[in-house]
Amino acid sequence: MKRILVAIISLALTASFVPVATAANAQNNWSTTQKIIYVGLTPKDQPNFWTAEKEGITTETSGQTMLSYAKNTVDEAITFWKQTTRGKMKFGVSRFVIGKAGTAIKHCNDAADKKLAMKIAGLKSIPIGTHLVTVNINDSCGYAGLGEQGGNSLLLKSFGTTTLIHELGHNFYFYHSSLLICDKSDFTKFNATNCSVEEYGDFRDLMGNDDWCPSATLSATQRATTFAIPKAIDLTIGVDTTVDESRLSTDRIVYQFKYKSIWYFFEYYIPGEDRCMFISSFLDKPQLQVRMAGPAWAKAKGSAIGPMLIQRRDADLPKSVVNLDPDSLEDNMVLTGFLEGEQFQLPGAPYVLTVKSTGTTSAVFTLTKS
Repeated sequence: MKRILVAIISLALTASFVPVATAANAQNNWSTTQKIIYVGLTPKDQPNFWTAEKEGITTETSGQTMLSYAKNTVDEAITFWKQTTRGKMKFGVSRFVIGKAGTAIKHCNDAADKKLAMKIAGLKSIPIGTHLVTVNINDSCGYAGLGEQGGNSLLLKSFGTTTLIHELGHNFYFYHSSLLICDKSDFTKFNATNCSVEEYGDFRDLMGNDDWCPSATLSATQRATTFAIPKAIDLTIGVDTTVDESRLSTDRIVYQFKYKSIWYFFEYYIPGEDRCMFISSFLDKPQLQVRMAGPAWAKAKGSAIGPMLIQRRDADLPKSVVNLDPDSLEDNMVLTGFLEGEQFQLPGAPYVLTVKSTGTTSAVFTLTKS
């Protein structure tokens, strides 16, 4: 996944480390106050990189120092995670340390950068709940950021807010918000040959391809499956289910259903006014979104695949479900969910989804046996 990097940094790929499950419970424990120790490594040829005022680089950084910009991103990231956990995640006072000139070495060695950052910060070990954020703008691995799955440190080349939020998400044990696509939008042929997974594919999700969307957030499914905030509600087959819009703070914004080894999650998405305006091909209508976890062949298509959002193209369907404006130039709308009146055979399960209504704050749907 490509992310726009801050200031002088070019486009790069974001990825996660191999999962470190042993640290996950401690990092996600609500009784543990989280703390960020931020270490900025300094290039040899830019000794004042962090303290000099920047002019004319970007509108975000112009007139302020990189250090003040970094502090703002940390504040914004903390605010995001507090809101995402409905106030259950607590943060202590962040600490910022700047390394001397020459510490930002041009290499691809995250272990060496972490070791150096610990030395600069005076750490012999990283305490539970503490997240060591190391920034090396000269990192040459090609990543915008690198987080530890369930761990306690992360490396940034880009130190924008969304990258920091994303990599902290890995520390909190979030996987990527992925996308599930089948050839010709035919999900009845649900197998590894006909279907593919885009690991970063959820375009409005901060654990996916968030740079597309100014209103990026975390899906209710991600929040429910990782933090259980809110808790996913088991739905009953054959009974109408009302689900509230996914960005509300109610207890019924995500429902779940399991068939054999596959989990299905249902949430209601209404595009906002600040939706992803540059992606005109995505349908700007309320939709019931379906995300999946499993089967095994889908998870094997990436290193850190999380909940997979089902995506279709209207042009692939036997009959269009989109009533376009006659003057519209777009004839191949992308559907990230299901519209009122649609029926859909769940991939890998003998059940049919029927969307009965999509209102201003909630939708009604049902699952019935095929």
